[in-house]
Amino acid sequence: MASMPTAVRTAAPTIARSALYHQRRALSDVHITRTGKPLIRTQGGRSSLGEHTATVFGATGRLGRYIVNRLARQGCTVIVPYREEMAKRHLKVTGDLGRVVFMEYDLRNTPSIEESVRHSDVVYNLVGRNYPTKNFSYEDVHIEGAERIAEAVAKYDVDRFIHVSSYNADPNHVSEYYSTKGRAEHVVRSIFPETTIVRPAPMFGFEDNLLLKLASVVNLFTSNNMQEKFWPVHVIDVGEALEKMLWDDNTASQTFELYGPKQYQMAEIAKLVDREIFKKRRHINVPKAILKPAAAIVNKALWWDIMSADEVEREFHDQVIDETAKTFKDLDIEPTDISKWTYHYLQGFRSSTFYDLPPATEKEKREDRKYLHVLDDALSSSALDALKEFYAEREARQEQFVKLQAKAEEQRQQKLSMDAFGEDWNESQFWYSEETANFFAKQLLLNATSDMTIGVVSAPSVFVALRNILNAASESEPKPTLLLLEHDNRFAVFPEFHFYDFAEPTKLPSHLKASCDRIICDPPFLSQDCQTKAAITVNWLFKPAADKKIIVCTGERMEALVTRLYRSVGIRTTDYEPVHARGLSNEFYCYANFDSLGWKWMEEDK
Repeated sequence: MASMPTAVRTAAPTIARSALYHQRRALSDVHITRTGKPLIRTQGGRSSLGEHTATVFGATGRLGRYIVNRLARQGCTVIVPYREEMAKRHLKVTGDLGRVVFMEYDLRNTPSIEESVRHSDVVYNLVGRNYPTKNFSYEDVHIEGAERIAEAVAKYDVDRFIHVSSYNADPNHVSEYYSTKGRAEHVVRSIFPETTIVRPAPMFGFEDNLLLKLASVVNLFTSNNMQEKFWPVHVIDVGEALEKMLWDDNTASQTFELYGPKQYQMAEIAKLVDREIFKKRRHINVPKAILKPAAAIVNKALWWDIMSADEVEREFHDQVIDETAKTFKDLDIEPTDISKWTYHYLQGFRSSTFYDLPPATEKEKREDRKYLHVLDDALSSSALDALKEFYAEREARQEQFVKLQAKAEEQRQQKLSMDAFGEDWNESQFWYSEETANFFAKQLLLNATSDMTIGVVSAPSVFVALRNILNAASESEPKPTLLLLEHDNRFAVFPEFHFYDFAEPTKLPSHLKASCDRIICDPPFLSQDCQTKAAITVNWLFKPAADKKIIVCTGERMEALVTRLYRSVGIRTTDYEPVHARGLSNEFYCYANFDSLGWKWMEEDK
């Protein structure tokens, strides 16, 4: 491996440099590699095998594991100073045997700090404190601790020093956290001018203080209605950036602002979290004048982190970007957006009902309506005229349909027709042919009893067919209860109608929960999000102990997703091909969990 270029030192310290050549070699200078060969470090900390040695202060924190693992995989020997034995366990497996070396230290003990850096090519300072304790104040950690580390780096003439600060770091900031971070930057630069300063935005990841905090049931109180704005950044992207700084000597003496690609309000991220975990977390807003002193008392009384007064203060300050600082772009890194990772980090907060469901993302919602934008762009003036004519015809049909329905209520034998109810492409409405609708209705009614309920989700043509069959039945024949869930309010003419929006799958009258024995579902959009939400609705509607019968009609490309979503009820792909009254370009499949003379199982035909 090529050796790392050495930064040009503007004021190279010479303190104790000659002493390195006369000191006795400590036993810790000799390590045994995986191959059994001894690795002996020479003067200045360089190893005889040419690897680099990195010391990572604060490695036991949220960011530490990512940089330790990256450096160890590159062949570096990583020294991890630690305070608590149990806090370092997870780092033992981040590199090959002998690559990660642990050394006990104390941030107030200068010799222990010097012992940790005296063999290193590069030193990372990730030490920080989000809240003060009785043992360590913000100034103790951010300023005095950083000063001792910088002095040790200068004393042993370490090639590179990378100091991780914070966004909004400013010596004059009203927040003590931000002000001490800003003062620390000036201190380390005055001691070691080549220091690389890194200011990451709020980070998200497996052990973050953002997504996991918002998903927690104990995170109740806020003071600014969660209106603070910032650019959340993936902790893995920050770890990659820190690694690249080791190999790029041009980053010496530079300041980096590392932030994500999109600005969010905290309330927007909270909505992403709630959507992913299928729960609504409460966030109670308390005035700053009340919450800040209360948080200060709690912070002093409890030894674990709940909330500090300074954290309340920070809620009122948006992230400010230093336009003169370098960014991810200067490191050839493309940061990722938080919305793509909510499922990855929050699945564990789901209940067992929703645990196996795929992720819900804003991208999927956009895909649902993508074709609408294409149509809008493609519409010509003549098309707009035709569209106006279509709406006029639809209104006329609606009037006709209402009259027909009212007549049918008076004369139960009156047959209803979907011809009086035009399709609306804005609602992704494509009615089945009369033959297909009757076929599905008969499958659902087979051996049904009067105490059963048949649910129809987004398939109104099947609902009309069911009503027609039941209206024509004799008084002695069993007549199960019908239920129609539909987004189109034109169907409110039926007493069985309930407004249904797949984006809110269980926002329905509470008495409908666990009310259905048999269900047919035709989700309006061929997207993962829509199919998943519809499955949640079906699961919510089914009676727990019922002999569940389910028919799902949707596109062929949804087959793998449908079979996974409904695997608990044993759904399979049939060879029955639903036919739409006006045709449909997408290939449609029928999925079910019960045998029928009207279809065979697809896998049996293959």
